[in-house]
Amino acid sequence: MGHQQAWSRRRFSKAIFYAQCLMASGTLTLPLACTTTKKSNSDILLNDAQQETLTWAMDELIPSNGIMPSASEIGGVAYILSIMKALPDLSPLFEGLIAHIDEQCQYQFSKIKSAERIAVLKHIEKHQPHFFKVLKEFTYESYYTNETVFPLIGYEPYPTGSKGPEMEPFDDTLLDRVRALKPTYIKI
Repeated sequence: MGHQQAWSRRRFSKAIFYAQCLMASGTLTLPLACTTTKKSNSDILLNDAQQETLTWAMDELIPSNGIMPSASEIGGVAYILSIMKALPDLSPLFEGLIAHIDEQCQYQFSKIKSAERIAVLKHIEKHQPHFFKVLKEFTYESYYTNETVFPLIGYEPYPTGSKGPEMEPFDDTLLDRVRALKPTYIKI
């Protein structure tokens, strides 16, 4: 019998949260969500070709535009790998997603042109929306939770328990136009 890592409350909560989200989307089935097998630390989470496919897929969803970095430029693939390491039960989901992307293009996804990659992803979005949803949601999560992106989108994080941002005083004159309108209801 192999050594199994003890479940901490944080690890259990994260597993439940991700499993519920994925089960609600139909992507993850109950037997897979409840497995407790763990890859050993010496196992490679994703090989180079799989990481390259994931990189290109994420970058088609959030490409660089000269001002904003692409998903891979801010560490999107590393984020997915960290999730796979923390929650190894989700590894088959990502491995299946990547295999499905490469299978749909009938060649290595990273070796085709951008327009073809977009067509493959649109096909997956239309015909296998559960796979596309996993790619889209984890790509967005990796991007918009990255501190590098915060200043680029004007987001200022405030820790729990802090005062938070100062609100501007309310300008009561903004309601003048609405107050001048006739009522759209009948007085009884």
